[in-house]
Amino acid sequence: MMRRTQVFELIDHAEGDLENIEKYYGESLKNKNIPISLQIDIKNMMENLRSALDYMAHDIYEKIIEPHRKSTGKKQLDKIYFPYSKDGNSFKSMLGNNLPKLETLNNNVYSIIEAIQPHKTGDMWLYHLCTLVNQNKHNSITPQTRTETKTFEARIRGKGPAISAPAGSIEAPPGAIMIGNNPLIFDPSTGIPIPTGNLDVKVTAWVSFLFSGTQLNVLPFLNKSLSEIKKLSTQLYKVI
Repeated sequence: MMRRTQVFELIDHAEGDLENIEKYYGESLKNKNIPISLQIDIKNMMENLRSALDYMAHDIYEKIIEPHRKSTGKKQLDKIYFPYSKDGNSFKSMLGNNLPKLETLNNNVYSIIEAIQPHKTGDMWLYHLCTLVNQNKHNSITPQTRTETKTFEARIRGKGPAISAPAGSIEAPPGAIMIGNNPLIFDPSTGIPIPTGNLDVKVTAWVSFLFSGTQLNVLPFLNKSLSEIKKLSTQLYKVI
């Protein structure tokens, strides 16, 4: 029995989770705290997306792999998971364990699955999603940490080119860097230029939540994962 309906329902549910997350995300940043309820919404969304992937893998198996194994007298697989990995060789190995001979039996479906793998896209979102969900299933909710970085932009007041960089990234003695006739003098405590003469300095604070132990910015990562899995499901169910 195809799980197409369940897949799209899981994706719809994940979209609802994301709406809740976005609603309270800004408030949590302002309070410099991420409540347990928001962590649970994040956890649920990722688990729904991972379940959608595994349901798609089951449909691929039952539609393409299972008939071939029956016809060749091979034992059916008991556990099937959506294949993912960091590199091409590991992907082929995981694919063989879950959807054996897929490349030969249906190259179109194989290409759809391979197209979202890190070794094809250069983006690790799929690997990160699956590994984070695995961690959450066996441990407590993965905590998110709040980070704040500042950048500056310095220019002659009202005109001219600007110099911009992360705070603290430039080390130079006074007068070593000039904008027009104005030397950049950095505040040693912040790494940001001091406004002097007709020099304007604009400071921007970038604030986000990251998954603990990673450099994954929570909200863009969730948006990316949802968008890609939604696209994958549409492509896949057009051909199976």
